[in-house]
Amino acid sequence: MSLAAKSYRGLPDRRRLLEFEQFPRAIRAGQKGPAVPVRPPPRSARTTSRPVRPASTYTAATYRWLCLLAVLPAGCGDDAAIRPGDIRSYTIPRPPAVAVVAPRPAEPGPQSGGLKLSYDVPEGWTDRGGGGLRLATLVIGDPAAGREVTVIPAAGTLRSNVERWQGQLGETDVATRDKAVEAALAAAEKLDVGGTEATVVLLLDAEATKATEQTETAGQAILGAMIPLDESAALFVKYKGDAAVARRERDNFNRFVSSIRWQEKQ
Repeated sequence: MSLAAKSYRGLPDRRRLLEFEQFPRAIRAGQKGPAVPVRPPPRSARTTSRPVRPASTYTAATYRWLCLLAVLPAGCGDDAAIRPGDIRSYTIPRPPAVAVVAPRPAEPGPQSGGLKLSYDVPEGWTDRGGGGLRLATLVIGDPAAGREVTVIPAAGTLRSNVERWQGQLGETDVATRDKAVEAALAAAEKLDVGGTEATVVLLLDAEATKATEQTETAGQAILGAMIPLDESAALFVKYKGDAAVARRERDNFNRFVSSIRWQEKQ
């Protein structure tokens, strides 16, 4: 038996193999030669029986930390805010309910057609009856011409309605309108309507006011009458159209107003 084999017989297997590698090749081959002193390997080179863990082995806690570190940067960018397939839920507060108040129906009275009229129809006029707010509608001459005389219940004073009528004739200047209103009220006629005093006015626009005897057909006019019902309401009779028709039909208009009678509907 060689010297190397005798020297390593009593050593542990790993230590014996490690130290055997330090002998010259000739001795390991079994050749005889001079004795070589055997020195144990340094402590740093010794091996232990503890198993070495592979570098790729990690505990479950380590994996959790690695996953968390990988997810955090991805969730901070704008591109990762909303991805296709994401399912997200949001809670939106419900707006407060708004109470809806139903409109109050109008109380019946003269303004809602609670009166029944009777009257005489002048010659050449056509009676078309009432409807809506109109208690009566009559047409002067040819119905296709649209020359209507209407009767409606309303509120307001005579002056306030005359001012409104004058504005309907296109007068926008306040001073001119007030002058025309004063002239119409000064020339107003008083009629007896079943014991109630009614007032009739004739209003002319600027063109009709300047008209002469030869050109009296020019311009527009309003024939209006106010028949008081009580302190707050009245019947208003009104024609608006050609000034020539207003001048020609004024007598018929006055007779029609004087013939009006009314009573509450049963």
